[in-house]
Amino acid sequence: MGMSVKDVELLIRLKEDGHIPTRAAVIEIGAQQLSNSVLRAKGEVEKLGQLFGVHSAPPLSAPVPTVVEPSGYERLSPESPLARDLWTWLGFSYASIDIDGSPGAIALDLNFDDVPDVLAGKHQLVTNFGTTEHVVNQLNAFKIVHDLAAPGGVMMHNLPSQGGFNHGLINYTPKFFWALARSNNYRWLHFGFSPDPTMHLLPDNVIASVRPFSPEIGDAAATYRFAECSIAVAFQKRGDAPYVPPIDVPTGTVSRVKEMLARYWSVLKHGS
Repeated sequence: MGMSVKDVELLIRLKEDGHIPTRAAVIEIGAQQLSNSVLRAKGEVEKLGQLFGVHSAPPLSAPVPTVVEPSGYERLSPESPLARDLWTWLGFSYASIDIDGSPGAIALDLNFDDVPDVLAGKHQLVTNFGTTEHVVNQLNAFKIVHDLAAPGGVMMHNLPSQGGFNHGLINYTPKFFWALARSNNYRWLHFGFSPDPTMHLLPDNVIASVRPFSPEIGDAAATYRFAECSIAVAFQKRGDAPYVPPIDVPTGTVSRVKEMLARYWSVLKHGS
């Protein structure tokens, strides 16, 4: 997805509210590029810089030529600048988790790897601007986010919620983040849900895949419309407790299985 002007606006709010220190360490889940919405937002970026004590001109190039998809979104160009330059301009110590060889990137497999001790608990800001939806192992991906964050650190997510059938492997629900915060006692700093006002038809490849088994899909597709939506979340990690995966049961659900009680200790209740 890349870094958007909405992410910049949320960073301004988080800094104004005192949640992100100056001269902090940031690590991106996926080395991000700057979208054209950021490159056009010189005023907002300058305000962000002032909040972090920076008074030099922001390192923003002119917007780059892009392809506008049928959804109405601009597809990031390979020529879009890296967010790394923006973070270092703001005074952050920068790193990213990626396997593409980007400058400052640390090659961790979000499906399988653990956070190295040298990185664990060291970052005042962890950003996930459209990466984990491409990862099948959600348990491990969000454990990496948790483990990278310092106690008191902020974790920002801006991810697809619905639609985007050809984008990633995962679409997120509000319930996922409610459960994630509950399991780990995160402090909520922001929750946003952004529906795209444009309604879209089912993609042709979805229709083509369904039609051999349900020929009537053609009639349904002619009338069905959907909106692409995204969820933006900011959490604060309150302490240094180990990561607890979210679990979709009511708080206080009773269990007598020792392994389950140990694994989901923040949600489950010991049965007598």
